[in-house]
Amino acid sequence: MVTALFSCSSDELVENASAKDQLSVLDGDMLSFKDEESFVKEYDELASLNKNELKDWVSAKKMTSLLNTLHDDTDMEEDVIPDSRIIYSDALKSILNADSKVKVNGKVLWLNERSFYLLSEVDSHKNTRELIDNIGELQVYGSLLNISSSGKSSTSRTAFPNENGIKTFVSDEINVSGSRLRHVLDLYNETIVLNDIVQSSKMYLRTTLQYRSCSTFRCTWKEAMNERRLSSSLSCASCEQGVATFWYIYNVSPYVITGTQTFLVGNWYMANYVVANPYVKYPASGLVTCSIEGVVPTPQISLNVSWY
Repeated sequence: MVTALFSCSSDELVENASAKDQLSVLDGDMLSFKDEESFVKEYDELASLNKNELKDWVSAKKMTSLLNTLHDDTDMEEDVIPDSRIIYSDALKSILNADSKVKVNGKVLWLNERSFYLLSEVDSHKNTRELIDNIGELQVYGSLLNISSSGKSSTSRTAFPNENGIKTFVSDEINVSGSRLRHVLDLYNETIVLNDIVQSSKMYLRTTLQYRSCSTFRCTWKEAMNERRLSSSLSCASCEQGVATFWYIYNVSPYVITGTQTFLVGNWYMANYVVANPYVKYPASGLVTCSIEGVVPTPQISLNVSWY
């Protein structure tokens, strides 16, 4: 009996020690972080993972995340893709639960469109529809992709010049083995502001291959699952360390992918996110090439992308 008790006690100690080492733990149906620093650190680590790796991470957390439940490709079905879309990174969708909630420093935050709302104990148990019905009564705690057409936001902080940005690039249609395909690239910024402090600002590139699907009544574009390789040659001469832009640039490694994938291509790295010049830009540009596997000769779709 003594041995059994000692064994159970040891297992609990190991489990507790493991929990302490984690940046986030599951609290009910959402992840909980001890502070904003832990939240941002976990988000930074997840930003470089691909979708399959993120799904494994979410599964290990035993949580139903927004990554598993949000399908945001319905607004890409038409020939012309609207520029008013809101895109969340896969990293952020992995952290948020299915109701777009997360707990930071004991506070329950709910993301709706571009705003993080602070929820009371009562509101934290409400579903999305109930929260939207009373959204005017909720306190805004932070923002995402904050609209900032000028150099300043609605608060006193300096705004990031890339905030609010999504630029979409659509290739010409090509025929591959009888299918009409097009390649869509979304270059977008994700700036996270919590408690009026800029916590992170990153640039992402999202790739979607689509096929033309026609019925008796209309034709639309649907997600194609062809295996493909993506490579990029993004560059930014003024983004080197010691120059005012302070952006790290990353290029996409050409491994085989399927479905919609998101890649981290830019990261603001200045300490404490102090911006001396509110109009500092992200002038990265270059060629992104999509090579479709399984066809000889290999079809390639190339698009020039640029933030400005």
